[in-house]
Amino acid sequence: MTRHGRARGAFLQVTWSLIITLGLLGSQSAQAADVGTEQRDFAVLVDGDQAGSYSMSITERDDGSQTMSASANVRVKYLGGLKVYRYVYRGTETWKDGRLINFSSTANDDGKEFVVSAMPEGNGLRIRANGRVRMVRPDIWLTTYWHLADPRFRDKGVPLVDADTGLDLAAQLHYVEARQLKVAGEIQNCSHYRVTGDTQAALWYDSQERLIRMISWSEGHQYELVLSRIRR
Repeated sequence: MTRHGRARGAFLQVTWSLIITLGLLGSQSAQAADVGTEQRDFAVLVDGDQAGSYSMSITERDDGSQTMSASANVRVKYLGGLKVYRYVYRGTETWKDGRLINFSSTANDDGKEFVVSAMPEGNGLRIRANGRVRMVRPDIWLTTYWHLADPRFRDKGVPLVDADTGLDLAAQLHYVEARQLKVAGEIQNCSHYRVTGDTQAALWYDSQERLIRMISWSEGHQYELVLSRIRR
């Protein structure tokens, strides 16, 4: 084959590969088109004082999957303003059929930095946390708590992974009560749960089983998320 012929053949091969790739991407896009996005904005309170903001962007796709992107920024002054505590979190998680199929996060907890990711592998999930890799069961729940855990874990032990650090947490999920609450101006039937064990949290969910309020406790301080608005 001449140089011109080899070049033409290579060009056709690259072009054909590109067409196949674009076709696959188009097929995937068609199979998982966005059908709606909801933004939930929360105020962050620390020991009752305004300390920052937290937002969740939830995208529904027509293949039944949901992607939640979270962003948190917290700043707290203490010791009479001599010291400042800062916390930043960015995370994205995709769920389908009640299971986590993709997760990545970065966190800076007052100077301590964490990078975490999770992907399905074999019969479990492969978690990488600050370069360390391990396998966990495929049906974990994350401490973002943005949606209620699967019914089979309610009033039982729940396989919980810290979204900040990627560490396993021994935890139990307890149902507390059902109550009508105002959510973004509408009265809804809501549920109250509590997490105990390695971490402590009180959680409230709306009729869609999505988070509307959270209180957690750590190192003698109370942290609270309060829903301020929902945008669609």
